[in-house]
Amino acid sequence: MRGPLTPQPARNKRGCCLLWNGEIFGGLQVSEEENDTALLLEKLSEKSDAEHILSTLSKLHGPWACIYWQEEKKTLWFGRDFFGRRSMCWHLPRTSEDSFILTSVRQNTEELREVPSIGLYSVTWTQTDCLNVTVYSWTDAVWPGTMNLVTSDNLQSGLAGDIDCNVKFNLHSQYHLTRNIPPLNKSIPDLELSKIMINDPESVIRNLLEDASFCSCVHHLIHLLLQSVTVRVFNQILLSQNEHKYDSDLKATSNLSHHQPDDENPLRDSVKPEIHKCLSDGLSDVRLRHPEGGVMRGCAKIAVLFSGGVDSAVLAALVDKCLPSQESVDLINVAFERTPPQKQRKPSEEEKWNVPDRQTGFQALQELNPDRKWNFVMVNVSIAELQKQRSEHIRHLLYPLETVLDDSIGCAVWFAARGEGILGNGEHAGIEYKSSAKVVLCGMGADEQFAGYSRHRGKFEESGWQGLVDEINMEIQRISARNLGRDDRVITDHGKEARFPFLDENVVSYLQTLPVQVKANLCYPRGLGEKILLRACAVKLGLTKSALFPKRAIQFGSRIAKTENNKEKASEKCARLADPT
Repeated sequence: MRGPLTPQPARNKRGCCLLWNGEIFGGLQVSEEENDTALLLEKLSEKSDAEHILSTLSKLHGPWACIYWQEEKKTLWFGRDFFGRRSMCWHLPRTSEDSFILTSVRQNTEELREVPSIGLYSVTWTQTDCLNVTVYSWTDAVWPGTMNLVTSDNLQSGLAGDIDCNVKFNLHSQYHLTRNIPPLNKSIPDLELSKIMINDPESVIRNLLEDASFCSCVHHLIHLLLQSVTVRVFNQILLSQNEHKYDSDLKATSNLSHHQPDDENPLRDSVKPEIHKCLSDGLSDVRLRHPEGGVMRGCAKIAVLFSGGVDSAVLAALVDKCLPSQESVDLINVAFERTPPQKQRKPSEEEKWNVPDRQTGFQALQELNPDRKWNFVMVNVSIAELQKQRSEHIRHLLYPLETVLDDSIGCAVWFAARGEGILGNGEHAGIEYKSSAKVVLCGMGADEQFAGYSRHRGKFEESGWQGLVDEINMEIQRISARNLGRDDRVITDHGKEARFPFLDENVVSYLQTLPVQVKANLCYPRGLGEKILLRACAVKLGLTKSALFPKRAIQFGSRIAKTENNKEKASEKCARLADPT
């Protein structure tokens, strides 16, 4: 994706090798002439001690999964970033003859599990029957779900589970990976827990924006999100020299001003004019290529998974602030076929795809910059197509995850990332369209940090502010074990890369420092209280209606949930993902 194309595994003169699936958005300066894989390999091989390896990887900002062979010490290092934004699975050998396998996605019949993102692992080859793996944990690492600290006593059971494997895990007590992210602010507000009844949600946000302290938080979060989106938009191999210059400059955050946006034109001056000029020089976006075989291919370099909810709407608005005006953007909106009960009439073609996310998507589109070329891509998936692709292909990508929830979300994201649908707007509306964007911006991570899930409200009603703080803390700690590895597998299957602006290290670090009531106040009703800080950012960006849409998970918004079985529960093992043999 960045710099000169470099075959992998990358090798150097010392005999060291690196397999790198990641992006370096900070912590290590990557110039316009360099490939981040080659640069990281050289950096890792400068010294051979464990402290140097850990220090180098600890500093990196961005998603990564890597395997590094250290020739001098005959040691294999491997692991994933703290959030688990890139997929890595392993097969632990059961006997001395069994293979030890590291892979991004299932290749054969061996049983796999996702490598827990608790730290970095190393294996030094010795003449023993048992595989000895040393674990260098993140500072204060906990087991996702249980929130118990990772210790020597629970390491073997935590990594091997109930598998009788031929691997011995050892926790290194001296060296750790240092997180770039501070602990969560767990202060509890002195506020009543009673529900607040309101008639005008927009006025509530407007009143909050008149509070200087809250408004300062909004401005700072918008600024950090704009930086996060910008670096993820422009770190691509398609960039010109001038754009690479901007990319490297941005890593030092010196080219984004701290201008406080006004209400009418938020962030108009956040990117300096000379930067916009250098981005625009030499770029001529042929917005749509002529149809080939009846399908029109887009020229957009960026796509947004676009439900129209506050998360995706904010991302789209920020893309508009940093992207040259002549560049088009694909907004991908997925819907699954509506199947009414047998006694009801057959729905029309329009009614068949009139799912909640399609409605909010079109409404949010109306609030985006009308001068930008937005390609609203309606991805309509029939039940027959869903069943065919799941059986032949998608289920292998979802593995080793296997719940009903994984099936619903994974299938929805796979079809969305494929980007094949019908244009829903503009002069070419109604024509079949295929997105060519290699970067897909996703809103994952917002709900965990802004208390967007219904379970957050449940905890709040059950245990008050303390319950909400504890739930948010657990969500952030276990995010690596939930869905990001799965989403990486299904999106990269199309030769595209998922990027998560809400999980940028600087964004997360700032949100970790804020008191919970600034990010979410669940005394307010649904559609306002959850993600209230992000909703205020949306209002500041001119997304007044989108800011107040209630949270709706993709499996419900796209109507894939319960499409084939109304009685199953999300946590159950999904029979549709099983091997038919």
